[in-house]
Amino acid sequence: MKLSIIIAFYNSHRAVARQVKYFKMMNLPDDIEFIFVDDGSSPPHKQAHYDLKNLRLYATRDKRPWTQGLARNMGAKLAQGEYLLMTDIDHILSKEAIMTAYNFTGDKMVFPRYFGVLLEDGTLTQDLSVLKEYGMQMERLETKRGLYASFHGNTWAMKKGVFELLGGYDEEVCRRGYHTGDDTIFNRVWDAYAIKKGVKQIVGPNIYIFPVSKHHIEGNNNPMGLFHSLSHEKIPQPRKK
Repeated sequence: MKLSIIIAFYNSHRAVARQVKYFKMMNLPDDIEFIFVDDGSSPPHKQAHYDLKNLRLYATRDKRPWTQGLARNMGAKLAQGEYLLMTDIDHILSKEAIMTAYNFTGDKMVFPRYFGVLLEDGTLTQDLSVLKEYGMQMERLETKRGLYASFHGNTWAMKKGVFELLGGYDEEVCRRGYHTGDDTIFNRVWDAYAIKKGVKQIVGPNIYIFPVSKHHIEGNNNPMGLFHSLSHEKIPQPRKK
């Protein structure tokens, strides 16, 4: 495999189904694989439910809800690709981004995000009426930002060997039981590596993001019930080794 696309998720059943339909329409090269890591969903996801070439679905079997960094580490260990393309279930990779990562020869690539929605049939749209329906703050269109959201530290392409050299995600941070800090710490480690080696991350093509969290008019992490609401909840959990 040349490229492994890794997506860890918790619940988000309807979003996963939309992503599978979306990827299936791309007709990607045979040496691109998908690794889905189910991080404790209820009910569990089953690979038989998703018809996608080169898809492998694994379960963390971790009883703590959503230890995303640990799930990403697991996906990276299972990946057969020379390069990893990590993303979130509320992000929408463009085919241009995937193919640019596929042909990439550097150490790390990041992607600018613009707002979009995957419809139930797997079609990507930036129709303003749909974005409004999904809760986008429409007043931002009156600013210079428009549909531009930002870059984000949790979607990137990286040579697998570099990811392993960096040690992946800090598992102690990931065991806190809530999602905060793991991407930040991982990217700080990357920054130190990049400075030492004299390399820079490359900016790739646009990707897209559902209008969630701070981008949602009500701050909703789970618009239309597509995802979950655990992003910033601090839930007491056993600190398993």
